[in-house]
Amino acid sequence: MEQVCAAAKDYSHVLNGRFKGGHITRHYGDPANNIHAVQLELAQSTYMEEFVPFHYRPDLAEPTRAVLKPLLETFIAWGQERFG
Repeated sequence: MEQVCAAAKDYSHVLNGRFKGGHITRHYGDPANNIHAVQLELAQSTYMEEFVPFHYRPDLAEPTRAVLKPLLETFIAWGQERFG
């Protein structure tokens, strides 16, 4: 996961660090018991216009998709390797 995130130079990420909010990961994640949590936040500007009527923008979304797809594939592969 770290390698995929680090390769996405146009986006920021925090791995195993504190960030504003984080209730979901703190409340539901319990790595000691193999319960892992990921919090992913995307600004609207990565996939849509930020003004009414908030149209979806494929030209903005495509670079985001190019990062999210390998990230999600990494999550799936990790889970399959670890838990079958």
